Amino acid sequence: MSRSRFSKDYRTYGDWLKAQPRTTKYAKEIIRKHQYFPDRNLKSLRQLKIGSYDFSKKDWNDLSAEEKADRNLSFDLLREMRNGKNLTEATSKVGVNKQFALKHLGTYLQKKGGKWEVTRTDSIQSEMMIYTEDKGVSSIVVTNAKDRSKIGKYLSAVGKALKSGDTSLLEKFKDMKIKDANGNESRFEIDLDKLYDIRETIEEPEFLEIYRS
Repeated sequence: MSRSRFSKDYRTYGDWLKAQPRTTKYAKEIIRKHQYFPDRNLKSLRQLKIGSYDFSKKDWNDLSAEEKADRNLSFDLLREMRNGKNLTEATSKVGVNKQFALKHLGTYLQKKGGKWEVTRTDSIQSEMMIYTEDKGVSSIVVTNAKDRSKIGKYLSAVGKALKSGDTSLLEKFKDMKIKDANGNESRFEIDLDKLYDIRETIEEPEFLEIYRS
């Protein structure tokens, strides 16, 4: 069974792509959408809304439980690729495919010179656990890779400090602030005695996620 025409004027997507330089914003959007849905025709691609194909733009609290689990997998992909793996290697290690990567990384995954690359930073929302001065253990939604990395380094330092008793490991986090998706600011707890008390209230601290992507 033959594939239906891509558009009125072009039999295939390849014909459309080669017909003229596809450098306009509209053309780039069609090219991007075609990467997500290679079997759709031009009319269908034009009608697609961003929320239908780019989940990286969705707020954390708008995701279903399954979509949240998928987003956490996408952070694993980001980390692998930022550490030097190509898309094929990263998807194989994480256990997902290219379409999953496109859907959940959105424009933070880009093809340059025939090679897929991830951006150095991103603004993808994620829920993380931290220890704060005012609330003890707290769950917040952060909005970018920089803050995910900051929290990851903080939690790593806390773990080492609690084992060694070395308070100097926490000094660089003094007065450091984290702003959540609602604009609320939190300060990291660096008092070691308070951190010991907080840890004692957590039954399974090993389940705290540390993202370094």
